[in-house]
Amino acid sequence: MKNNILNLLEIQGYKVESVEEAKDQKLIVKVRKKKGYKNTCPACGGLKVSCHARGKYRLKKHSHFQEKLIYLKIKRDRLICLKCKKVFSEELPNIKRYSRVSNNFVKQSLNYLSKNSFNEVATVNAVSYQSLKTNLYDNVDPFKLLDEKIKLLSELEEIYLGLDGQSFRGLDMVLTITEVKLRELLTILPSECQADLNRFLKRLSPEIRAKVKGISMDMTNKHHRLLKANFPNALIVIDHYHVISCAIMHLQKVRTTLQQAKKIAIPIKKELDKNKEYLTENDKDKMIKYFKLFPELFEAYQTKERVRALYKMTDYNEAKKEMKAIILMLKNSKEDELKELGRTMIHWKQEILNYFKCRITNAYTEGLHTKCKLIKRKSFGFRNVETYVRKLILGLLPFAMIWNYTHFST
Repeated sequence: MKNNILNLLEIQGYKVESVEEAKDQKLIVKVRKKKGYKNTCPACGGLKVSCHARGKYRLKKHSHFQEKLIYLKIKRDRLICLKCKKVFSEELPNIKRYSRVSNNFVKQSLNYLSKNSFNEVATVNAVSYQSLKTNLYDNVDPFKLLDEKIKLLSELEEIYLGLDGQSFRGLDMVLTITEVKLRELLTILPSECQADLNRFLKRLSPEIRAKVKGISMDMTNKHHRLLKANFPNALIVIDHYHVISCAIMHLQKVRTTLQQAKKIAIPIKKELDKNKEYLTENDKDKMIKYFKLFPELFEAYQTKERVRALYKMTDYNEAKKEMKAIILMLKNSKEDELKELGRTMIHWKQEILNYFKCRITNAYTEGLHTKCKLIKRKSFGFRNVETYVRKLILGLLPFAMIWNYTHFST
């Protein structure tokens, strides 16, 4: 029976003496350390020690189970080294010196925190926000975990990175970096500043940088030069999701401009956003009605669908020819919004066409951002960006990997 309790509570280094239930939803397990657990002197490393003073029994928070907090009732004796006469406190399995909780309690709290908010975990485990934050910072270090990911990258023959920003609060952004073909989160940087990106790049050896063959990113000039300088063999690829989104954005701007100029409602926003193949007969009839009234809206819609069709091509030269035709059509358009889209496509022409040489997308990175939004919504937002980054990594990476690396890596 007691062996089952040991396995259930993960206290294999102890021997259970008694179990009692307190009135305030506490389960107190009185334990003592098993014989054979040797203490070494911290001064000389000697194994011959003797008891110097008996310790008092104290409660250490150990676990939470079925609305009950489980405490270990244990004492820590003072020992003396028979060789150098150094007096020190004995080591206890799974409990750090001066700590009021066991390692198991920290592990359980962090595992629960990976799926829930600070407030909920603090309420369930009867701990403060500051204690949870301290445990998070002690066990989740983005750059230490990155070292493990770099070991994984060093084993690959070719590396394909994905970079994409996501909002921390308002216009303050964090930068997510992934390996898109392997579908691995590498790290999350606390900002999109070049200083933080440089800090990441310095951890990559020249051999790893040379292996990077493609980088998927959005339409931003923030990191373009820096990435080209650090990854000489990589093709910069603009994620096709952002190109199509840009075309849709300009299409909707044409619609809103017409509404303001003509002072008439054009209630086909959802229909314009839809892919052509998903339109119902009712959607088509509704759109045709407004396309007859506003030919410029029809032109913008055709442009959007033509950009989508571009990505269905398989040959680079065919895609290049079609890209040239789209740009020429946009340059000759009378609509300012379509001319602006044309200028954008001219600016990113080669990066858009690189997709047909290196077919990578940021779909995995965007999927992670959906999870990030859920984590932020559950926690009702964050004030500190470092806490936000560590909470994201805790929620996105497998918890077993984080815990094992923290406690067993050298």
